[in-house]
Amino acid sequence: MAALDEQIKTLQHELLAKADLKNPGDDLGMEVRRLRNEKQALQVEEASHQDLKLRIDDMMTFLDGQSCELTEYDEQYVRTLIEKITVYDDYFVVEFKSGIEIQIVE
Repeated sequence: MAALDEQIKTLQHELLAKADLKNPGDDLGMEVRRLRNEKQALQVEEASHQDLKLRIDDMMTFLDGQSCELTEYDEQYVRTLIEKITVYDDYFVVEFKSGIEIQIVE
């Protein structure tokens, strides 16, 4: 992101210089907008990764607090870990609350 900020700053300086020369600088303005959009997309992606990391950390904390041996069905355990299970004719998909999906073939 620092590189994008630097590129935006450089292009803004060029845009100001061209504006002083009575040149509209449309290409530079478009490039500044493109770089700002790219920066915003990167920030959104980074926030999404942080959210996923927090959900995985929460799951790990929950699992660390559980006994290692699960011998019977535990409703709280299932509701804490699993978001949904989708059943198809020859397989099913388990989606965990952390965002991880596992496909299980019969």
